[in-house]
Amino acid sequence: MKNLLSGRAGKVLGRLLLGVVGLGVGALLVSALREATLSTHQSIDPDSTIELTVHARSHNAESGQTLPEMVQAQLLTCRLEVTSDIVGPLRYEGDGRFRALFAPSMDETNRRQFRGCVEDFVIDGVQIDVLSLAEPE
Repeated sequence: MKNLLSGRAGKVLGRLLLGVVGLGVGALLVSALREATLSTHQSIDPDSTIELTVHARSHNAESGQTLPEMVQAQLLTCRLEVTSDIVGPLRYEGDGRFRALFAPSMDETNRRQFRGCVEDFVIDGVQIDVLSLAEPE
């Protein structure tokens, strides 16, 4: 009887130990994955600026909506996802190209977030490609 209990107890203890080790390894992997994918922000000079240059085109836009209005609307919407504001007017440079200045500048995390938002179809009927997003020269 003693060997039977120690055999069962050994199996239960072995399974329990295996479960604890598996749980520990899983927790370490989740922690490592979290660190690898976590968006971290860098400190940005509050007086800095960043310039956005885009190319925009419209397709099946609502009548009465102009391309500059739609670009402005998309930039204002996407600006809500980052810590920068548009400074001054949106400048139309012809041939679907627009420039806008934002302050303060954006760290890499905000740049990726903002670029992705601008290039998504947020406003129906307009497609925008980011040509550059960099500190002005």
